[in-house]
Formats: sequence, C-alpha cells, structure tokens
Amino acid sequence: MKRNSTMLALCLLGTWSAYAQISSDTTRVQSTTTTTTVTETGTDTTYRSNTNRTTMDTPTTNTSTSGNSNSSYSTAPASSTYSSSSTSTSTEYASRESRPRTERPYKAFTGGFYVGANSTRYRGEDIDGDNPSGRLGYQIGAFVRGGGRLYGQLGVEYFASSSNYFSPGDGSSLQDISGRINTKWLQIPAYIGVKLAQSERGISAVRLAVGAEYANRLSSSNTINIDNNEIKSGTFLGLVNLGFDIGPVLIDLVYHHGFSDAIEGFNNSQRRALGVNVGFKF
Repeated sequence: MKRNSTMLALCLLGTWSAYAQISSDTTRVQSTTTTTTVTETGTDTTYRSNTNRTTMDTPTTNTSTSGNSNSSYSTAPASSTYSSSSTSTSTEYASRESRPRTERPYKAFTGGFYVGANSTRYRGEDIDGDNPSGRLGYQIGAFVRGGGRLYGQLGVEYFASSSNYFSPGDGSSLQDISGRINTKWLQIPAYIGVKLAQSERGISAVRLAVGAEYANRLSSSNTINIDNNEIKSGTFLGLVNLGFDIGPVLIDLVYHHGFSDAIEGFNNSQRRALGVNVGFKF
C-alpha cells in the first residue's frame, strides 16, 4: 500500500512538472513581439514639405507546437529612404544662358526732320580781295533715307537766305556799293552717301554724301534796285554733306554750290551757302 502511494505521488509530480514546462514555454512565446518601423523621408521638387512616418505594427506571433518543440519568427522590413532635389535658380540661369538671342534686323529705312542755320553769299562778291560777309539765314526740312552702308536720301527743304551783294563801280566804298538780298526757296535735295562707320544695326553712324538739289524761288526782296524777277528760279546746286547719327539725333554740315548765275545780268553771281542742321530721325 505504501509502495502504491509512493508511485502515485511520483506520477502526479511528473505530470505537474510537464504541465509547468509547457505553460512556461507558451508564456515566453506569447511575450515575443515584432516591431516594424518604416521611415520614409521624401522631398518633393518644389520644397514644400518633408514627411517622416513611423509605424509600429501590432505584435505578431506565430507559434507551432508539436510535442515538446515550438518555433517563432518575426519580420522587420528594412527602412527605405529616398530624396529628390533640384535647384530652380540654377535651372532658370541655365535656361537663360541657353536661350538664343533675338537678332534685331538692320535698320535700313529711316526718316526724320531737322532745323538749322545757314550763311549765304555770292561768288563774285569781292573788291580787291575784300568779300562782304554772308548774312544769317535758316532752313527747315524733312527727309527719307534707305539702304545699308551705301544709302540714298531724298528730302524737301524750306530755305531762307539773306546775303549782302554789291555792284562794282556804283560807289566809292564797299558800303556804298553793297546791298541786301533776301530770298525764300523751296529746295529738293537728293544724296548718295556712304557710312564711313556705323553701329551694328546702323542706327549710329558717320556719313559722307554728295548730291544735287533743285531750288525754286518762292519770294525775294532786296535793297540794290534788282527786280525780283531777275533772281532766277529753278536753279540747280551741288551738295556735299558730312553727317553724324547719334542714336535718334542727327547733326549735318551741308555745303551748297551753285553752278549757274543766280541773278540775271550779274556775272559770277552763283550762290554759295554753308548750313548746319540738327534734327531727329525715327
């Protein structure tokens, strides 16, 4: 009887030990947790925001028990990090550098207007080498010009001249034999010229031109007893022009050279005039 009691006690003790071991293994397995952390860092190309996200997954346990064996595993995905960046300033600068320059065309056609002053005299005005000085007049004109380095120019001009004139043998002194002739002309000058130097588009230039003009008398007056009809109308004169274009501003020096007598019955009365013009072109 005592032996049976001892055997029963050993069986119960063994059973309790096995149960305690299984319970302990199960508890250890259940306490195993899996942590998954995902970190994403993103930078958009407009630099608006950065996002960080951390995710803690719910503990996951897979347990398989067969007899006295058990197994468990956990997964933790590796974190991934990506970034993308660009510099807008560098992009804009590069695009500006690579952008082709717009070529502006050569300004081959222009027009404008001018005002100026002139001094007029006649060829034969001298007594023993003493020439009466010319008197100051003025002119107002407009023009059109076309071409490149070699150009042509056509204009129209109102020319008011005033000149001293004398008749040899009519007096004992220069003052006694001289008088004044005031004349108004409508002149049409035409030039052929070359630009000695010019800017890339031809807006600024140094010009030299020669040409001729037709002069039609509009009115006249004098103090030397000359009939107004004796002052010829419809005469031709040669022209020499040295001009400067400074952007839209022009400055011209013009020499007018008469080829024929301007006053009937007076030899060597060819008209000579030197003028300076200042104007604007467009």
